[in-house]
Parts: sequence; structure tokens; C-alpha cells
Amino acid sequence: MVRLLMCTGTRRRARVPWVSASVAAGVLLVTGAGCEGPPPSPRPEVLPQVEAPYDRAVREALDEVSGSRLLSLALRGATEPEPVWYTRVAGRDGTVHVVRVGAVHGRLLGSSVPGGQTAADKERVAALADSAEVLPEVAVEQVKSPDFGKVSGIRLEKDRRDRTVWSVEVTTVRRDHAQTYLVDAVTKEILDRRTAAPAA
Repeated sequence: MVRLLMCTGTRRRARVPWVSASVAAGVLLVTGAGCEGPPPSPRPEVLPQVEAPYDRAVREALDEVSGSRLLSLALRGATEPEPVWYTRVAGRDGTVHVVRVGAVHGRLLGSSVPGGQTAADKERVAALADSAEVLPEVAVEQVKSPDFGKVSGIRLEKDRRDRTVWSVEVTTVRRDHAQTYLVDAVTKEILDRRTAAPAA
């Protein structure tokens, strides 16, 4: 009687001796016997406390402030039980709003408008937001790689050559490094990549 032994990525046949009439014919035996090498170990999860990813926090923030555009997002308390996404969005007139979103369940925690924003500040912020033709999620897609982990920060800014760029911070699968990419907010080109070990 022939049974099938199933291995990951392979299909092998092996003869299994007949043992009893009570054993139903054609039963599949699932086993690791005959597979080459040990089974692959599962990849460790990056930032396991963060169940609501960056893009959910961005959507919550943009929904909270109608007509707004993202300026920045940062994860705070990443190793604590209740980490929080802090986002800064620009209203239609350039007013900056800070929106907090829970990084565990993705719930809106509150929003506020920092004081002291002058007309010049608002004009500058509006001009920066207007100069970004690439959405933040498109910039993130540009930096995905085999060791891609989780986005832990995004910021719209000007680089040394006065180009509008998205700075995308990624906490990698390796756990011992964070990578920051500069992505051109007009052309989507990756302009720079920096790797830094986290502070001890």
C-alpha cells in the first residue's frame, strides 16, 4: 500500500507497510521524515506591540482633520505595552494639527493644535505640503527590501539640496538596526539610505 509523505516544497512517495485492516486505505501521513534539513525557523516579529501599522494611523489622522496632508509620523513608547503613533498633519491653510493614535488597536486618542503658529509658519508648511507629489505610502513602497520590517517613522522635509523628500524610518527584521531612507517626494527616487544601531 502506498502513502504520500508531504514535505514543504516537495512531494515524495514512500512505501508504508500494511498494519491493520482497521486502518482506512488512502490515509495521508503528514510527517517531517524524508525532508531534507531542519524546518525553517520562523522569522521574529518586529515591534510585536505594534498591531496597528503606520498607514492605519495615517488614515485616522487624515480623517480627523478634514482636507489635511501628512507632515510626519513617529512611534513613541515602542517597547511599552501601549505604544502611540504621533502624527502631524497640515490643514488646508497650513495649520499644524497633532493627532495621537493607539498603535495597538488603532483607535484615535485625541488631537490638538499647537500654539504659536504664525501666518508665516502656516504659509511655509502649506508650501512644503504642496511640493510633495508622492504620497507617503508610495515612498514606503520604494524602500521595501528582503529584510523589510515595520515603518516606525515618516517625515516630509527639505534635504541639503532643497529637494522635498520623505524620510522613512524602518525598524528591520534584524532587530539590531534601524534604517532611514530619503525618497524624493517628486520623482520617487531613493536618494540616500542610512543604517544605525539603536541606542543601548
